[in-house]
Amino acid sequence: MKKLVIVILIVLSLCLAFLIGYPFISHRISHMTEKTYNYTDDYPVLYADELSQIFGDYSISAREECHIPGEHCGCGYNQDEVFYCQWTITYTDCCGQSMKCILKNSSSIYSQQLSWLSEQLQTHIETKYMSAYYGDNINNEQLISYCYCSIGNFCNSVSSDDNRSQYRFNKCNAYRKEIEKKEVIIPLSSMPYSKLISVYPMLFHITLSMAQNTTMSENEFNSISRNMADALASELGDDLNLHVFTEDRKRHTMAGFCIIHGKNVEHLNQSFEAAVFESYVGRYW
Repeated sequence: MKKLVIVILIVLSLCLAFLIGYPFISHRISHMTEKTYNYTDDYPVLYADELSQIFGDYSISAREECHIPGEHCGCGYNQDEVFYCQWTITYTDCCGQSMKCILKNSSSIYSQQLSWLSEQLQTHIETKYMSAYYGDNINNEQLISYCYCSIGNFCNSVSSDDNRSQYRFNKCNAYRKEIEKKEVIIPLSSMPYSKLISVYPMLFHITLSMAQNTTMSENEFNSISRNMADALASELGDDLNLHVFTEDRKRHTMAGFCIIHGKNVEHLNQSFEAAVFESYVGRYW
């Protein structure tokens, strides 16, 4: 009996010691897993030829030193410490519009090029279409009226109600990783927009929210969204995949419609993203 009591006391002591020491051990392990990365390459010099092919005649800002501090938490999340440099590039597109993008020396210019492409397309649509067609009649506060472009990996969720959703998710993610590694130059400054949207499979979401002080009626606001989308489809052609939502002054959805491969689609029996994915089966995946 005494031996049993001693064994129990030893086990309890060990458990207590583990519980007391765990936060310290976890803290130490977390520190051990953090790393520091210091990127020093002079990208404007190293990739001078490639940048000229992408941006044509461009201007570039002075180097900016950037720092992401390392951090950790008891949940196991770790952020490595990163030192890197960035530059702001200013260039013009094929329509003469001024564009800006950020060049960082912490990742490949070819993977960054995908972000530059989506940002340029978003800016083009917001400037030449959303602002041109609506002016001050849309709410221009950040992330209220906007255009979002997704390249390659637009099926980014899995649903238990859709047996094929996991397949689409896997294919899109694999495709995005593949194109991020390819050393392909996209002439952002000179290529027409109808060609730019054909480089990769992509889709767009546009949300148009009525400004509080607009005198437009809701019917007029919705009608203009159709005219705007038709004009956009006329410029961009058969590879335009677009989902448009309109919102009233209280940000309640009023209307929505889709364009897939440049044509209006009235009824979908699946999500917009799934429909676009399926339309590219055999072409990209």
